[in-house]
Amino acid sequence: MGYTLKVRPAARADAAAIAAIYAHYVRNSMISFEVDPPDAEELAARMDHILPHYPFLVAEQDGIVAGYAYAARLYERAAYRWAAEATVYVAHGQHRQGIGAALYRTLIAALGEQGFQAVVGKITLPNAASVRLHESFGFVRCGILSKVGYKMGSWYDVGLYQLDLGTRPARPLETRPFA
Repeated sequence: MGYTLKVRPAARADAAAIAAIYAHYVRNSMISFEVDPPDAEELAARMDHILPHYPFLVAEQDGIVAGYAYAARLYERAAYRWAAEATVYVAHGQHRQGIGAALYRTLIAALGEQGFQAVVGKITLPNAASVRLHESFGFVRCGILSKVGYKMGSWYDVGLYQLDLGTRPARPLETRPFA
């Protein structure tokens, strides 16, 4: 079981591995509300849109991408620019090895260094593993969107989980790009 886990910034060359990880969740679960998995080209375009404004990370396990996490704009309005939405996915069959935690630890630290004041996770419910992961980092459930997603023959709730990163200064500095 001695594996090496490395968290690093994602590159366009990772798009195919990221697409493969994500496709499992799109096809087989309600965790993502997408119904058609995006291909590597679409994932690369999404990465280009996110970077360098927000972190986009991969976790490599012995050189193979075993998970990814990224942050993105929470909402479009300018006043939301100090809050980010966070997402994490771990390759099917790779759970409970600390991959999601390693990704989130790095993602949250990067967002704090960039000057973000809050990070929000939106979790399709039920999803005990994701709730546990978020709560282990101090996220607090701050709301629920009731039956807003329909997939696989059922309606699903989305839990809103928030982690405060900053002190909410009276005049916040603009956030910095992800380095």
